[in-house]
Amino acid sequence: MTNLKKLNLPSAAKQSGVVLFITLVALVIMLIASVALIRSTDTNLLISGSLAFKRDIVNQAERSMPSIRTKFTTGSLSLSAAKQVDSVVNDNYYATIQPSSALGIPNVLLNITTFDTTMPNNNITYAGGGITIRYVIDRMCLATGEISPSNCTISKAGTDLGGGKKQILGKLPGEDGVVYRISLRATGPKNTEAFMQSTFTI
Repeated sequence: MTNLKKLNLPSAAKQSGVVLFITLVALVIMLIASVALIRSTDTNLLISGSLAFKRDIVNQAERSMPSIRTKFTTGSLSLSAAKQVDSVVNDNYYATIQPSSALGIPNVLLNITTFDTTMPNNNITYAGGGITIRYVIDRMCLATGEISPSNCTISKAGTDLGGGKKQILGKLPGEDGVVYRISLRATGPKNTEAFMQSTFTI
């Protein structure tokens, strides 16, 4: 009778153990990939939402600029030399250039708590969008008092002072006028903020 050699084949138990290990590794990899995909999606949604909020508050801030400038045409500061030569904090107006941060933002706008205490009644609010506009107007002069070329920044009314628009408020083109600056801080939902500035002459 011929002797048959015994083949050393891996047992079924050993094969099952290897397959289980490979399956677990694959599941872990798939779990990590799924978590990364979910986090990436959440981040993209957050960024998209923030950009939408940002665009909305910028639009509202731009809409506020003309209404703020009317203070000098028909409002509380309209061509009143007595008010324009001195600061009128109740009207958010300073007759001198305000100290600013490195980015050119007046320091008075950087602390909301102090600002709201000093000027509590002049914030512009858009309740529907949850947006609040805080603003400051400062005259580009080094000191209070009468306007003079040595003391103030003078510009031709009707010349382009930035933004591509010619600003004429009460003066004829070519007539000298002092430069005023509007700085505003718009705050919206989820602490979204935007800062804007505009200059004009009267």
